[in-house]
Amino acid sequence: MSEVCFKEKISGFAHHLRENGHIIGIKELTDIIDSIANLEQPDEKISRHYLRTICCRNKQEWHQFDDLFDKFWHPKTKNQSTNESSTTDTSSRRKAQESISGIAGTSTSQCESLTSNEHRGAGKQNTIAKADFRFLNDTHAMREAEDLAEKLAIRLKSRTRTHKKICMKGKNMDVRHTLRKNLSNGGIPIKPAYAVKYKKPPHLVLLHDVSHSMSWNNPLLFRFARGLIHACSKNEAFVFHTKLFCVTDLYREKSIKQMRDKLESKNHLWLGGTCIAESIRQFNLNHAKKVLKHDSIIVIISDGFDTDKPEDLALQLKNLNSRSKQILWLNPALGRGPIKSNSHNIAAAQPYVDHFLPAHSVDALRNVIYKIKL
Repeated sequence: MSEVCFKEKISGFAHHLRENGHIIGIKELTDIIDSIANLEQPDEKISRHYLRTICCRNKQEWHQFDDLFDKFWHPKTKNQSTNESSTTDTSSRRKAQESISGIAGTSTSQCESLTSNEHRGAGKQNTIAKADFRFLNDTHAMREAEDLAEKLAIRLKSRTRTHKKICMKGKNMDVRHTLRKNLSNGGIPIKPAYAVKYKKPPHLVLLHDVSHSMSWNNPLLFRFARGLIHACSKNEAFVFHTKLFCVTDLYREKSIKQMRDKLESKNHLWLGGTCIAESIRQFNLNHAKKVLKHDSIIVIISDGFDTDKPEDLALQLKNLNSRSKQILWLNPALGRGPIKSNSHNIAAAQPYVDHFLPAHSVDALRNVIYKIKL
């Protein structure tokens, strides 16, 4: 196999893993190519071991890897084994399909079947991603959905925009800036200017509703918010109910357990009421000048239930809109039918919010990443 063909196959395999939830960046791809290329006598067993070690980050990905490896490198063998097993497992597959349609949001049935053998690997992962989080009554399924949400948010790190700045040193001379800089020298480039390209991730500021009405959805949304904060070192996070609190440091905890313990230990974060307008007012008054930039993107995570007046909410959002590049409102209730009880608040916020997006499942959160302006 030629070197070009080898690299194309490895890149295709990395893309295959990404589609099934693995986080494979440029560094991982380079490590894979270097490790396989440096083997003296490469065979499938050794190559599989190297690939698994580099590409898997947790127990779930480790167990899923063999199926994904065989599906990509031995598709014919995989299809034959699937056809043979299908003749003996027809009835069990029908039951699996029925359970999938139930937890994907078309009914309110529980998803106990997610722990069965029929949903292992990528199939199980895709099923959990489509499921409404409030129907995931199985602890393992809930944890898996939370892991998927956090991985999804971290992918924002790869969505960067290329910018250009002018420097005194570099490789590519910028003609226009060089001429302007040397007008006093008759245009002779005594002092050259260079254009240096760099990648800049979006700057996010999260305002997360932790009131009682959001308790069903917050385990999933906390992990998604944590992933967004870890995607960039300059992102900020605030939570609110009747008051506003900065929790950026808590969301940056390396251990999930430590984050949960610290959040649960702070009793002042958990109250019953919701004052969205008042909380945004506190942010505009005490934090906006320090935190917001001209290109900041505000992400509000809330179901929209508010004890403040709709006109107060509109006023504060108008102020917030004038200081930011974009406002996204993630609402877990949007994916579950028409909203009636808080429609006045949503209507008041409509002119100042760029997108109202559902946030009831991992698949719904996937759309959020692509709505963020670069």
